[in-house]
Amino acid sequence: MSSLMQNNQCPNHMKKYGFTLIELLVVIVIIGLLSSIGIASFTGAISKSRDAQRRSDLKEISQALERYYLDHGTYRLSDYGAGWSATKCGCGWAGYETGPGTYYVQAVTRGLYDDGLVEKPLVDDPTQRPGYMLYICEGGNVYGLSATLENPTPEGISDAKKTCNGTGSNGTVDRYGKNYAVGNARCDVDATSSCPDADGKFKP
Repeated sequence: MSSLMQNNQCPNHMKKYGFTLIELLVVIVIIGLLSSIGIASFTGAISKSRDAQRRSDLKEISQALERYYLDHGTYRLSDYGAGWSATKCGCGWAGYETGPGTYYVQAVTRGLYDDGLVEKPLVDDPTQRPGYMLYICEGGNVYGLSATLENPTPEGISDAKKTCNGTGSNGTVDRYGKNYAVGNARCDVDATSSCPDADGKFKP
């Protein structure tokens, strides 16, 4: 009987294999950290991609405005943009429209599209709609086109303030929070609809 019991006993050299609770917790923490890093990197890459799209859109609109100026002698598309009267300001939210009887009957980008200068009628921010803001200064000879980047730089914000109507109560930076701008001219100091520096002129 004693011999039988001994035969049924597990040999002393056999070991139990598995993870301890502490080891499992360490693995879970490591996986969590790696996941957080991966998600943060992915989110950052996506936001940078959207910013690249915004810069590309503003470049496309800017180039179209330059070609429009060559044909018409002004950056102002008077039948498009904001305004209640038949003649619009050719400014405001550049890629935004709400149809007949509203303040934004037709977008400025639609006017550029009608002239064959952009590929689609509504060119606007990938997530903020409306998003791109266009101002016209100096009788239609100066423009400032701005956007809100998700990853702005101090230099970009400073530059935006010097573009056409960059600051002030109705300015692209102060009122609408824009932090990146393109345009055909800059003021030496922060600008509104006019340039307040010594000679009062925007400079190419």
